[in-house]
Amino acid sequence: MRVLLHSLVCKEESTDMRKSILPVGGKFMEHITLFTDILPEEQERMRVCFKVREKVFQNGETIMEYSSSMKKIGLIQEGRAVLYCCDEDGNEYVIDELNRDSVFGEPFLLPSDSQHYYVCATTVTKVLFIDYEHVIKRCENACHHHSQMVSNLLQLIAVQSRQQTERIYMLSRSSTRKKILSYLNALSAERHSRILTLPMSYTALAQYLSVDRSAMTRELKSLEEEEILEKKGKQIILLSLPENHRQTVRT
Repeated sequence: MRVLLHSLVCKEESTDMRKSILPVGGKFMEHITLFTDILPEEQERMRVCFKVREKVFQNGETIMEYSSSMKKIGLIQEGRAVLYCCDEDGNEYVIDELNRDSVFGEPFLLPSDSQHYYVCATTVTKVLFIDYEHVIKRCENACHHHSQMVSNLLQLIAVQSRQQTERIYMLSRSSTRKKILSYLNALSAERHSRILTLPMSYTALAQYLSVDRSAMTRELKSLEEEEILEKKGKQIILLSLPENHRQTVRT
């Protein structure tokens, strides 16, 4: 067992420099960002054309509060943030963790009147803001990089829609154990690896899955004892996978 784990870890480390891929519509595509296939010099011109603004936020500072209209798009350049939802009863939920190159804003999640969405920095975070109006409005020169950004934006919306569908499936599972396994299997399929580093803290993961933190800890310990997974800090190694999932993961 230890030899297998060592082999898995070594193989994973050898692929660290590869680009990540995300399955969309049954196909695989390179990891999309807002500026994919846009040259650095074109990005600089777009900063002027789109009236791009940059701002640095401190840990715990609110980056954006969502409104009922599509006003702006945020792009994480450095740091980390969390997207929260607060319902009319004051209950707060973790919707997503945002890292470098993550985008957020009303175009991705237009809130209803009974829900309050906001993004909060979890460390010193540098954010680039773009007015949504400048993205969807065609410029006079019909620049290629403008069309490319719109294409990237549509693909990002598709990816986020898929991720939300996956989360609905996870939350619909009947037990804490099934929710954990659904999440880990989805993360493993996305990264095509058995070696996983959680993108959020265990407390945030419990909130994300809507489960009790202590109950989740007990289930993770049980999964370790059953040799279904091995856990070290935020790193989790899946030792046993469902039959219909094994072909999508490198061993």
